[in-house]
Amino acid sequence: MSPERVILIVLAAIAAIAIAAALMLADGKTWPSAILGGLAAGGATLWGLLSWFSSNP
Repeated sequence: MSPERVILIVLAAIAAIAIAAALMLADGKTWPSAILGGLAAGGATLWGLLSWFSSNP
């Protein structure tokens, strides 16, 4: 996998974590649940992009 794809995947996962955590905090959730929700969203993004890039050479 090229370095550009790795950087893109990492940045997308970080953005998903930050956005999901911020939305959950804005909704009034506690910070531990916001972090867990953000990590779940980041993990899903990471898994999805890795599988998508591995199937598209």
